[in-house]
Amino acid sequence: MSRSREGYLWTKSGITTGLPTKAVISSTANIKPSYDVIIVGAGFTGLRAARELVRHYGLSVLIVEGRDRIGGRTWTAQAFGEDFEMGGTWVHWNQPHLYAELHRYNLHKNLKSSAGTIGAVKTYYKTAEGEVQEIDGPTQAEVIQAVAKEFFTIDGLSSYELMPYPHDPFREPAPWKKYDHLTVRQRLDQLDLPKLHKGYFESAVNTFGSAPSTDIGFVEALRWYALGGHNMAQVFELAGIYKLGKGGMTSFARSIFDDAKCDILLNTVISEIVQDFRSGVEVKSKDGRSLRAKAIVCTVPLNCLGDVKFSPPLSPLKVKAIEKGHINKGAKIHFKLAKTEPGWYASCDGYSTSSFSFAFSDHNGTSPSGPSGTYCIGFGYNDRLQDPRNSKHIIEEFKKDLRPDAEVEGYLTHDWMNDPLAKGLWSCWGNHSMTRYLQELQKPHGNVFFASADWADGWRGFVDGALESGLRTAQDVAKTLSANPGPRL
Repeated sequence: MSRSREGYLWTKSGITTGLPTKAVISSTANIKPSYDVIIVGAGFTGLRAARELVRHYGLSVLIVEGRDRIGGRTWTAQAFGEDFEMGGTWVHWNQPHLYAELHRYNLHKNLKSSAGTIGAVKTYYKTAEGEVQEIDGPTQAEVIQAVAKEFFTIDGLSSYELMPYPHDPFREPAPWKKYDHLTVRQRLDQLDLPKLHKGYFESAVNTFGSAPSTDIGFVEALRWYALGGHNMAQVFELAGIYKLGKGGMTSFARSIFDDAKCDILLNTVISEIVQDFRSGVEVKSKDGRSLRAKAIVCTVPLNCLGDVKFSPPLSPLKVKAIEKGHINKGAKIHFKLAKTEPGWYASCDGYSTSSFSFAFSDHNGTSPSGPSGTYCIGFGYNDRLQDPRNSKHIIEEFKKDLRPDAEVEGYLTHDWMNDPLAKGLWSCWGNHSMTRYLQELQKPHGNVFFASADWADGWRGFVDGALESGLRTAQDVAKTLSANPGPRL
């Protein structure tokens, strides 16, 4: 199996860099000097856009990707004889773009679940005082939903009234716009509720972005809640229970890429996009390569867009949006625990005393003799776990914040926070963001079109949002180039 340069694996014998994955593919042998469309980025947004433009509109397409693999912030690695999702993971039939694509490739039959989210036998909670306690999970869930109902009802408006159309958020009435200035913490401070109840709810909402409530926007939390059917249990079902087996998310990405039948150039980081309205658009790479197209689809993540020079310059408002970026700069770490355990879920109260936000068991390991250990996933708070090679710190913090009794035999991770092609995990927005920047980020810049899960209308930050944005942008490009759809192949 091919091996990516990305990712880290730690065991008691040491740490290695790079992980085996089927996401690594070869570049097209003969790259042409010009195409109808060049797509910057081979994540799900770029892959969906490429397939639409080639298969539906008959355009010539080249994907240019800075990594040695496809999938962007989503890829499946192999370690310990198991598959691990290093980035985007969970899927659901209530995510419309994603589930339609899974059906297209018959992958919906490969769904499986994470043990600690579908039915946790044990629930742990780190209190504000720093003690990890075993608590009653159903009681905690009831408290979280009770707080949510009050939290998302403001000035007499229920969550249904605040954001009635979460996949079309600016459709009127859209009273949520009035509250975009609030953070989650500011809204919580307005409520007269027990400290413990606020702590339970806050620990749940902080998972939306591996970030503290002081950073997450109230409207961002409202969007998740509305997409989840205005119920916190449903939010977590849609966002954290079901995933793909039999090759995981990389099997999904490869299905779309194989279907697209486009050219691809890997290991090529784009540094500049130059637009000449008479002769098209030119992309320039860091290694000095130049390619031309009639139009560009730029899927560079929001936190990395500032690293690309645009000529002519982007609008001042788009520049401000890029400068602000999104707030999720946490960590996702898969741990191998020595003991075979039933499903469990753990969360923390208090960003000030915790490096981890939450964790849960994913599955038990297997061996010829039967179950062998437990694999769990931990999510670190922003900037708290900055060095994935510092195993001593990571394991100490995992035990302190989540599972004091656990014996860690190994872990693997992708350093998304310090990854120059990501600079963070999935998109999560702060306050003063959605009203100001969402529509601007979606606007084209001449014949340069911007597409990303980071500024999707619906499931922003999810693969569903990536697919939504890829489709919409492909349609916009085809319209601009006056490409007529042919019969679907």
